[in-house]
Amino acid sequence: MSDSESPNGTAFHPQFETLGQRRGLRVTDPVEDVQFSLFTPEHVSLTACSTDAAPWCFPVDSAVRIPTNELSIPLRVNVNVRTPDATLVESVAAKSPGSVDDVGAYVVELSSTPMKLYLAAESRVLVLPDDNSTELVFPDADAVHLGARTRHKHPARTLTTTRDPHDLMEVISEFGAALKTTSCERSWPTLRGHPPVIEFGDEVEIPGGTRRPDTGVAIEVPPTPEKIFPVAPLAYYLGAEVRPGASPRLVTASGFSYDLTGAGGFERTVGEVLKHVFTLDCLTRVEGYYPVDLHERQRAAEIPSLDLEFAALYEQPLAEQLETYLSVPLEDVEPLRPEWRLTADVVPELEHATVLPYLADELAILRCAEYGTATASVEATSGEPASNGAVSDFCRSSPAETSAAEPSPVVTDAADDFVRGAGHTDAVRGAADETSFGAAPGRHNSVSQDDVFYVDDADSATQTYVGDGFPIGANKSSRASYERQLTLRSNAPDRISVTVVCNDGEMLEELEVGNYYGMRDLLEFEVDIQQNLTREELRGVFESGSDFVHYIGHVTADGLQASDGYLDAGTLDDVGVSAFFLNGCRSFRQGKRLVDAGAIGGIVTLENIHNSIATEIGHHISRLLNAGWPLDGALKLVKDDALAGRHYLVVGDGSTEIVNADGGTPNSLVISAYDDDRYKVEFNTFPTQSFNLGTIDNPFLQESDTHYLSSGKLDEFLLPTEELQEFCAHYSLPLQFASELDETTISIRWSDEIEL
Repeated sequence: MSDSESPNGTAFHPQFETLGQRRGLRVTDPVEDVQFSLFTPEHVSLTACSTDAAPWCFPVDSAVRIPTNELSIPLRVNVNVRTPDATLVESVAAKSPGSVDDVGAYVVELSSTPMKLYLAAESRVLVLPDDNSTELVFPDADAVHLGARTRHKHPARTLTTTRDPHDLMEVISEFGAALKTTSCERSWPTLRGHPPVIEFGDEVEIPGGTRRPDTGVAIEVPPTPEKIFPVAPLAYYLGAEVRPGASPRLVTASGFSYDLTGAGGFERTVGEVLKHVFTLDCLTRVEGYYPVDLHERQRAAEIPSLDLEFAALYEQPLAEQLETYLSVPLEDVEPLRPEWRLTADVVPELEHATVLPYLADELAILRCAEYGTATASVEATSGEPASNGAVSDFCRSSPAETSAAEPSPVVTDAADDFVRGAGHTDAVRGAADETSFGAAPGRHNSVSQDDVFYVDDADSATQTYVGDGFPIGANKSSRASYERQLTLRSNAPDRISVTVVCNDGEMLEELEVGNYYGMRDLLEFEVDIQQNLTREELRGVFESGSDFVHYIGHVTADGLQASDGYLDAGTLDDVGVSAFFLNGCRSFRQGKRLVDAGAIGGIVTLENIHNSIATEIGHHISRLLNAGWPLDGALKLVKDDALAGRHYLVVGDGSTEIVNADGGTPNSLVISAYDDDRYKVEFNTFPTQSFNLGTIDNPFLQESDTHYLSSGKLDEFLLPTEELQEFCAHYSLPLQFASELDETTISIRWSDEIEL
């Protein structure tokens, strides 16, 4: 069994069941905790069958026979029709219908669904897309087979290393064993298995022996953590051996050598090489199973250095491809790259080597700068004096809230209406009388300069930090939260459970978020709204198995506000909640304790938040999470949008999602008037666990079959006002007007609520 395979039993395979009220069936992935429904003209009975019952051209985990020849997909999805040997005979991406007119055995592949879905039948095939659905008809069949495969990636092995850097190199060299192929097709997220995890021991242990593919590629670096850590994702993607060397370089068996200490320095060069090779793989793979009309290939034709023989490149082994890729200047490919998902700042201490498999799995760019010390405090690393208005405006708390023992990150000497609410401290979450429920006078949940610091900006969608302290400008990750994300569930829940708790009467307006969770036609939600809970009741909420908890209330040094005092999350022995949002002032310590006790991840605050601002941000984050945005993606949109968003950060695994987005990656729009009857629309996507780097997107704003490498800004489209208004009415997407982007207040709107 290769590392890309997981020793899962059938309990962890996708499950099928008929719908109760509607005609059709539901597919549930108990590993990813996601669901998807397909509709039929009449009620159907399902017959479980072997995965060999149909000539699937790709692997499936489970299959079922459906006595129908028509199915309706409640989304516009890209559809590929293939013969059993995977030859593509028809592809439908835009609104125009498609068909295969010869009777034969065909496999219909659906893209952008939460799990990989395939339909098989011997028949002609009709594909009939509509604005928000796709009809599939097999006119010559009386039944079709449906196969499903989880998108989940689970490490197959645990490797043991000592704290000797040479041993760590040997273990990291095994990361490439998780690749499901060494061809350029590994740029697809579903063809990259999860690297084996790492633990420390007295000697190196590699269960089953070395399985790293023989790619003929090696990376040589000095044997120190600050040189080993940054190359881990590149070694994984290239299936490369990591070995000691006097100077960082990439080498192949043919004698080719590439210096990894470029003009931008070692870490930057390693990251640039990873992005470069990955992007060119995405351009080359168009010659393979998915010969789509790729936007980036069109643009590459305009770059002289990219006049490559892609068809010949596709057939070459990895090392030869690599040598060709690196003959192209890195800067020439930069305009074609998708926005990178993650940059991780990892303190270069050997104990943090255990997070490397998880960061490599995300193809993160790794940096090893030191943070979290007095010299790297907020003022020192911001490049601005503490009195700078823009910085202090979003960091400072009111003087009444500042503790002499624990100074605020930026010391100020003026009251701040931004967080105080026109001078009323009771308008600030966290400004409750902390002595009311036993807190010692003068004790506050303030932020120490030694605890909180800025991290350097990065050219990526999100940033995370691994080490002590709390970063401003990045999320805070831990090995424990990554491990929990991989935890398998033996039984799929019937519903996605969300609990909304409001423990302060002045914040009842935010309870409206309970209406946002569950606004999904195709998913079963259970939303429970609770008010004025006692400490024991609140303890029960966090120890339950709820998928998500949205807490609204005061947070102090004593904990989360309850009707009879405060609950310190540090007293919880076992948190059963998967993810959370603590929308109260300075909730970061309580959030960290929830992650330490068992939660996967959550959104917390670093400073005081004005009630009205916290309520508005709470509304938007709840809608984003409900729309399929991961924690860090939802927070990124809010932080990029408004100054107040910078008060928030993610603790734990930022890639955590409550639900999958409809149609693949979550989308957002930026709109600006172009002329009297047209708007310019910028279409943006954000990568998720299931639809990570390498995913392609066909924006439904266009009428063509052009695809884009997903992540970040895909393109700009000109749309007539009526057509854009119709599009907005069909979908519930976050959008912004370009004219409002420079404002410091929140400008996010929702497409189904605007009139152009």
